[in-house]
Amino acid sequence: MDSIPGSTSAAAPIELIFLGTGTSSSVPHVDCLTAPPDAIPCVTCLSTFKPEGKKNIRRNTSVALRILKKDGSKATVVIDVGKNFQAAAVEWFPKYGLRQIDAVIITHAHADAMNGLDDLRVWTLSNAIQPHIDVYVSQATFREVQRAFPYLVAKEFASGGGDVPEFEWHIIEDKIPFEIRDTGIQITPFSVHHGRLFSTDTPPAFTPTPCVTQPTSPNISGRSSPARQPQLTVNGSKVAAKIHPYTCLGFTIQDSIIYMSDVSYIPDEAWATIETGKNPKAVLVIDCLRLHAHTSHMGVREALEAIRRVGANRNYFIGFSHDVTHDEYVTIGEAAGREEPIDTANMSSNVRRGVAMVKDGKRAWLRPSHDGLRVFVSSDDSVWDETYD
Repeated sequence: MDSIPGSTSAAAPIELIFLGTGTSSSVPHVDCLTAPPDAIPCVTCLSTFKPEGKKNIRRNTSVALRILKKDGSKATVVIDVGKNFQAAAVEWFPKYGLRQIDAVIITHAHADAMNGLDDLRVWTLSNAIQPHIDVYVSQATFREVQRAFPYLVAKEFASGGGDVPEFEWHIIEDKIPFEIRDTGIQITPFSVHHGRLFSTDTPPAFTPTPCVTQPTSPNISGRSSPARQPQLTVNGSKVAAKIHPYTCLGFTIQDSIIYMSDVSYIPDEAWATIETGKNPKAVLVIDCLRLHAHTSHMGVREALEAIRRVGANRNYFIGFSHDVTHDEYVTIGEAAGREEPIDTANMSSNVRRGVAMVKDGKRAWLRPSHDGLRVFVSSDDSVWDETYD
């Protein structure tokens, strides 16, 4: 296992490895790499061809946590296995000595969170690494797995040779803590909003997550803006769709790490769970798609407001598109923690806009995560990592 010179990483109770830090489309984008000569070049995507741009390669959001169990050994817990999980595992598992997976937890039923489940056959086929993998999902996500990948739940649906992964499914519930087997590893899920859905039906008939009707689209502070009201065609007639929030799970891990990879709004019920237990938390990992908020994701302002409320020792953005480079996010993050202003006169327009978003308010330690970043949390909740320390 790689280690930081002079550190005690091997003894750290929690090790957080970012397997992927990009949104669903990943980075780089094919359209940017194949753009015609007269197009405006995408700095982020084109930089991935050069060594100095490798931190701009962003696969679907996924993390591996190596956590000290009560017997003194370490367990590996993976959160989300998206569309390019296999490529991420090929790169980072050998590098960091990862092999057996003690648990997979799925945040929600989108492709970038669960479509890599099939890739886990590499672990369990013919007991190559382990006989089965424990998978923890909400009842709603389990229903979506049954619908999209029935053979992962019941082998009678497997075709061909039936070479499918072996899973043991565990249903988890909003705000109900659970333990990974009998390891002593405690995780508490909580539901946050990850955009919204439109339908003429009543929940949950149309949606894979339990929801309540929400006529407006509030931001982190609860301020509301009118939500778009699309027209749907039902039996040949135009009808107004109802708006419902799509929910996704965030997690409190060992009362030290808060993880929210896909979030546009944190409801009060979630805050009650987030703010329970030890404070401040050691690490907050939070969604930030781009500078400005998106229907399904936070932007810099919204994420920073949550960061200031949580008050964790360290904060890492995750879930990036290609709009802002890694280095630009680093400068914006540094500005969020500095009392004195940063001179942005000779910097990019992204940096100028981002620094303007974070210059006011309580200071906070903030950096962008990147694929392959490793963060360590000690027993006293001190935090260090291999990029920024």
